Amino acid sequence: MSTKDKVMKIAGFVGMVVSITLAFYLIFSASAPDSKTAVFIFSLGSGLALGYLSFAIKQKPRN
Repeated sequence: MSTKDKVMKIAGFVGMVVSITLAFYLIFSASAPDSKTAVFIFSLGSGLALGYLSFAIKQKPRN
């Protein structure tokens, strides 16, 4: 894997985590206005977990 491919993969992962975190934060902060820190930590954890799971999937080689 070339350096450019590694950088693009990391950038894609970071972008996915940021967008998932922002989406969850906006959804859950409306329902729990008192605990913004807890909502942010949950959103960040969910974003990291979903981002990792989506990048951990390996494609099967074609025969």
